[in-house]
Amino acid sequence: MEFIELSNNLVEAKIALKGAEIISLNRIGNTSVLWNKDDLIWNRTAPNLFPIVGRLKGDSYFLDGKSYQMKQHGFARDQQFTISYQTSDSVDLTLIWSEDTLSIYPFKFELTIRYFLFEAGIDVHYMVRNLDKKKLGYSIGGHPGFQLKDELNMYKLVFSNPFASERHELEGAYYSGKCSTMDCSGELELNNALFENDAVVFKNPPFTSVGLVHKTGGELVRLQFDQLDAIGFWTKKDAPFFCIEPWWGWADELKHTGDFETKAGLHWLEIGQQQDFKYSIVLCL
Repeated sequence: MEFIELSNNLVEAKIALKGAEIISLNRIGNTSVLWNKDDLIWNRTAPNLFPIVGRLKGDSYFLDGKSYQMKQHGFARDQQFTISYQTSDSVDLTLIWSEDTLSIYPFKFELTIRYFLFEAGIDVHYMVRNLDKKKLGYSIGGHPGFQLKDELNMYKLVFSNPFASERHELEGAYYSGKCSTMDCSGELELNNALFENDAVVFKNPPFTSVGLVHKTGGELVRLQFDQLDAIGFWTKKDAPFFCIEPWWGWADELKHTGDFETKAGLHWLEIGQQQDFKYSIVLCL
């Protein structure tokens, strides 16, 4: 089995066992809100990011005197998950440490991603458990890409409340340490110029939901969450997708030394401890 199909007679989803990645999500009778993947543009649909979010400086880090290599956003998105629980409208997909993962990430862990359909969308739960005999450090997050049927400047983001927040500037794939204030009156007009330096990132975002809205067609999809470490918005120039990325963690800063224990944006679990995170995708059309 390569895919799992879930349905509650209102919403249906298709999820790949590789990466536990949602491939399609729609109200029954409608098309998917996720983009139709094109490997020539971006070879993902809605990858799960673990055990890092973003990129390590030089794609490497050191811990306990040893150096390790790890690609952007970690390895979970390329691993085969197993089904640990399933009903018609929900599934738990689990990834457990292996000798291969230990060679790039020297921690014993269990990651379960639970998908549960509700009447208007899907809940995404991340559950990380420390199976090791030492503290475990990690970051985790989502990266769903939503389908655009028009030019980017025909869309806007609508937030749960007006806010002013610091946009953390990227230099390449790393945080430069510079910030610029973005004052949003509850909405942010989208255009290609916003993403010339990669993603728009807010740390500790002061809002609890964000919707992707077509200026004449209405709200397409909305992400809801309680507390995030950061949220990223990203696309490629003239690409037919837009990503809204809920994160618990973030990429390295340019000044980071590579020491994993001092890396910003990590969560640390004591032996036997579990930590849970959740966000929801609401279908608005």
